[in-house]
Amino acid sequence: MKPNKLRSLLTPYGTINRIFLAPEDPVARARRIKGGGNKKKTFTEGWVEFVKKKDAKAACELLNARPIGGKKGSYYHDDIWNLLYLNGFKWHNLTEQIAAEDAERTSRMRAEISKTTRENKLFVRNVERAKMLDGMEAKAKAKKRKANDAAVAGEEPKQSVRTFRQIAKISKGDDTNEQPERVNRVLSKIF
Repeated sequence: MKPNKLRSLLTPYGTINRIFLAPEDPVARARRIKGGGNKKKTFTEGWVEFVKKKDAKAACELLNARPIGGKKGSYYHDDIWNLLYLNGFKWHNLTEQIAAEDAERTSRMRAEISKTTRENKLFVRNVERAKMLDGMEAKAKAKKRKANDAAVAGEEPKQSVRTFRQIAKISKGDDTNEQPERVNRVLSKIF
């Protein structure tokens, strides 16, 4: 039932201020359409605000658990009203509740996206690591094969001889026991 139809059905019982209908869950809608249902937008629940409290209470008492009625050919003729007067419930409570549900939904979605991103990064890292290890194994096998081929041919595998050029140690002036020539000359003149 769309808001205009609901308004036309409830207007005889009092002046209506605002109507809010909650649309059906997208997953449930997709399942319904996939199962051969119609593609109309449907609503699961709704809130109606009457201008006068008295009209709202009277409409709830009069219509609750009764058939909607109207003309026999009407789509909603055999459906039953399920009305409840919410004592002390204001319209801003409804908007706060809807905002809280939206915030919860977005936070859940954000958490799910971050989890998926983390899993994807881990998967890519593992794939790269596996590729690197495969390359290392292939290199080691090729090296072994080359060594085996050389051994079969009777050649000794070449081992690279590494030589390191040594750098002479530079001694500091304090470490030497020998005295410089000048010092020796001065000392010889004194003694």
